[in-house]
Amino acid sequence: MRYGLALFNSWTKAKNSVSNLEEPTGKKIQDEIRSTFDTEIRNNLKTTEFTKSLSDFISSYTEFALSAQHDELYRQFETMFNVYDRMIEPIRDTVNRTPSEIIPMKGKFEVHHYKSDSPQKFKTPILIVGSLINRHYILDLLPETSVIRYFQQLGFDVYATDWRIPTIKDEDLSLASYAHNYLENAVDRVEEITGSRNITLFGYCWGGILALIYSALHPENVKNLILHATPADFGRPPTILESWIKNFDVKKFVMTFGNVPSSFLNIAFTLRNPLESALKYPFYFSQPRSMKEIIQFFAVESWLYDSVPIIGKAFEQIIEDIYKKNLLIQNKMILGGNLVDLKKITMPVLNIVGTNDDLVSAESSRTITDVVSSTDKKTLELPTGHVGLCISRTAHKKLWPEVGQWLIEHST
Repeated sequence: MRYGLALFNSWTKAKNSVSNLEEPTGKKIQDEIRSTFDTEIRNNLKTTEFTKSLSDFISSYTEFALSAQHDELYRQFETMFNVYDRMIEPIRDTVNRTPSEIIPMKGKFEVHHYKSDSPQKFKTPILIVGSLINRHYILDLLPETSVIRYFQQLGFDVYATDWRIPTIKDEDLSLASYAHNYLENAVDRVEEITGSRNITLFGYCWGGILALIYSALHPENVKNLILHATPADFGRPPTILESWIKNFDVKKFVMTFGNVPSSFLNIAFTLRNPLESALKYPFYFSQPRSMKEIIQFFAVESWLYDSVPIIGKAFEQIIEDIYKKNLLIQNKMILGGNLVDLKKITMPVLNIVGTNDDLVSAESSRTITDVVSSTDKKTLELPTGHVGLCISRTAHKKLWPEVGQWLIEHST
């Protein structure tokens, strides 16, 4: 971390030296300095020396956890947190959310069926598959930025998976449990409720991985496939997190902790861009903000840190088979005894990519369009990051209207 500290101090001195310049010159120079130092820090965080040091630290911490029985304490805390989560869930899923009916499912998840006053124009329902990392409501964060409500206004019947909080009893659930069994049950239930023979499957981030796998194994049930910030090809220049993963002993970590702690994920997300994390609040509030802007800012912040533990076995499979071995994009991944062949995906595909996404690189997502066999396939790119690809002004002005038009054309 000495690289980041030294660069941060240098950036602060440089910022102070130009703070007295008149606008817009002073602000322009400050922005350039911030960008330069941010890039340099991030480059240092991807070096072999740093990633090896980080891997050694995590390995040492894992050994310590075993010797101090910290792993058992974490499992007890996780169980308590699960009880707490069930208590506050009705509040979190009600305030500012689109009203929904909870459809209980067999297994450790639920499906939300969103209620709507808008007339339903299309028979093909949309099933949104959320990531395993963060809560499902990023696409329904606030009424004015809700993608769910936008789809409803267009006339679609919308559903979404809610993977809930895993417990120590779920540690051995595999990726196949999610991508094959759970998602298959969800699709079957939505088709049963709507009477539709197939659905539009919409996968966000790691939910896109699940949607890809399901669509390859059960193409007959998917009318359209939409992938949103979905990582798949790891033979490309890595992001910071991908660089760290290369030396990460995921098997040992999962064996120790079972489910991957949400705190571990939050720390990793913060460290990938330490300068932005340190300066985010000062920069945001350095200029007047409306109450509407402040509410949205803190809504996003709340969602970012509302990470959930990831089931250990599924996490291990994703890291080992998809991130490290890059089997999914090469059509070499075996799941539940079945080969996941993306060439079997022949339905219309819309691939949404954020060119400034530092969690899921554009290169990692773009390849999907080339690998699937669909003749009707399209890539939409937007110069924004991972969250901005969901709720930013640019997304609502440019991206979602185009997605909506694509949906309309492919749902009649």
